Amino acid sequence: MGHCRIPKPLDPDAAARAEVVELLFAYVDRLRVHFETVARSRDLTPVQAKVLVSLSEPVPMGSLADVLSCDPSNITGVVERLVESGMLLRTEDPSDRRVKIVTTTVAGRRVRESFVAELFGDVPGLSELSRSRVAELRRVLGMLVRAGEPA
Repeated sequence: MGHCRIPKPLDPDAAARAEVVELLFAYVDRLRVHFETVARSRDLTPVQAKVLVSLSEPVPMGSLADVLSCDPSNITGVVERLVESGMLLRTEDPSDRRVKIVTTTVAGRRVRESFVAELFGDVPGLSELSRSRVAELRRVLGMLVRAGEPA
């Protein structure tokens, strides 16, 4: 690997963990660039792409903001641009007119499907791994994600 950006601890076990963290950060950067490139190929901003990918069913705009971990006021503009482009519909909730429901249009579903196909069809680094290596990586990453979670 190249130069370590993370200060290397003196303890060998901690140093190994620091290297793993650095490698994970570097890989996440590659994935971010891949995601942004695929989004740009469809004239989407990364946030617009995240909105489309996360909409498998109609959801209130507030819930969409929660899923994307952002302020509802930020989602409004993103949704508005996707509505203008014909990829989303925004309607009032029949039981509470203050709540806006967002759903994909046929065109939005087509873009989402092609985006997901390209995004995961050739994932940098992962595409070169065997099926068994991908399964092992998924298992190890799953363990890391679940570590420390309440039972």
